[in-house]
Amino acid sequence: MVLDSVTGSTVSGPAVRAFEIWAAVALVALLPVTLALDGSFPIFTVVWVLVPVIVVLRTKDATRIGFRSVPTSLLLQTTAINLGLFFALMLAFEPWSHTYERLLEFVVSTQPLDTTFAWLVRLPRPPALAAMAVYSGLVTLFGEELFFRGWLLQALRSRTGTASAIILQAILFAIPNTLVAFALPLPEGILYVVVYAWLTIGIVGGWAAARTGSIWPSLVTATVGNLVLVGLLL
Repeated sequence: MVLDSVTGSTVSGPAVRAFEIWAAVALVALLPVTLALDGSFPIFTVVWVLVPVIVVLRTKDATRIGFRSVPTSLLLQTTAINLGLFFALMLAFEPWSHTYERLLEFVVSTQPLDTTFAWLVRLPRPPALAAMAVYSGLVTLFGEELFFRGWLLQALRSRTGTASAIILQAILFAIPNTLVAFALPLPEGILYVVVYAWLTIGIVGGWAAARTGSIWPSLVTATVGNLVLVGLLL
């Protein structure tokens, strides 16, 4: 049993068991979903989830990966700020750059399909959007937030301080996103990595995770933000 530095309450078995169940379901779901959607297997998601799983199995402490309860007022306030900044940045860049719109057009037209977005091709639009939101929030985006805004941020924070940890995890998050950027023209690719991945998700989401000690604000923002953008742009 450890003390939760954000809530001041104790964190013990229930949080660890809840995380282990969630992570196990997410990992088990990957193969059947990939086969059902005839998509590409998300190997990065396996890594993003497995590393925090190993940490929790070794330490029995879910707070090390940002899987913890947060006071409701703090959670709502931080999530609202996170979402507000997300949409403000998207509104500032997307209407003239069309970066995310071009990325969406690429991912739904390239075989094999990315399983986060394959629902949009395999199902009618309303259930496709719902399935995408549920699957990404519980599996693929959950894995990203768990690894970068959860485990990595907490690990760096204990060694470098909060500001440095936010910047470093955002840089490390942006690196694998350069693979996505190669699908875009050079200006949009740079914009995607620097503004969309590093700043909007990495820095802003990292701030929210540091403020609450949890992945919940950034996970909600990533899930809702992606759903709204897909609904509007595709």
